Amino acid sequence: MKVSTGIEGIDSIIGGGIPEGHIVTIFGTYGTGKTTFGLHFVYQGLRSGENCIYISLDEDEDSILDTASGFGMDLSNFQENLEIIRLDPVAVKESLEKIRSEMLQAIMERRAKRLVVDTISVLEGLFDEKERWIPLSYLRNIIKKSGVTAILTSEADKTQLSSKYGILEYISDGAVALRYLRKTEIEEPVLALEVVKMRRVKHSRKLTPYIITDKGIEVLEGAELF
Repeated sequence: MKVSTGIEGIDSIIGGGIPEGHIVTIFGTYGTGKTTFGLHFVYQGLRSGENCIYISLDEDEDSILDTASGFGMDLSNFQENLEIIRLDPVAVKESLEKIRSEMLQAIMERRAKRLVVDTISVLEGLFDEKERWIPLSYLRNIIKKSGVTAILTSEADKTQLSSKYGILEYISDGAVALRYLRKTEIEEPVLALEVVKMRRVKHSRKLTPYIITDKGIEVLEGAELF
């Protein structure tokens, strides 16, 4: 079964949506629409009558609701189906086992179908290189045990070709890069996305342009980059 991202152009690229139960990492630099992607995903689920959980390691609930509203996604209309959790990254680091138990319990009790964690890079940055995989392993185990379909957002590294620390792609079933491209240094950058991987799905890795409007992300299928 496929789960719609809520972004028509992306769904068509990956054959109708994300396979149910997949963990998909969305990575990109500042301003490429990572949070917007996550909001589309949750909003689509809510409109389909699904229970959703949005976990933020950065912004508070009011900021998330305001951002969504700015794109025409009024999440406040779905309070019975949506739980927004603000996690303190330092608290998560100090008590991974406690957070693991509470998060799994929240997903199971709400019978959530969709989960967004924005942005996981904040948590990764608190651990040194040798330990960075630990919280990600915990998170993967929670998601897989619950059966929820999940979007994890991450900052990109300087090349824009991988997540900030290059680990998330290994624990995820799919990865989508949101990138800024320039033909020359003096021209305005263009936004383009690439499906880096998506297990059990035949997909193109062709760079596809997109824009961010007052309605959120709009994929420009068939358009040329330059």
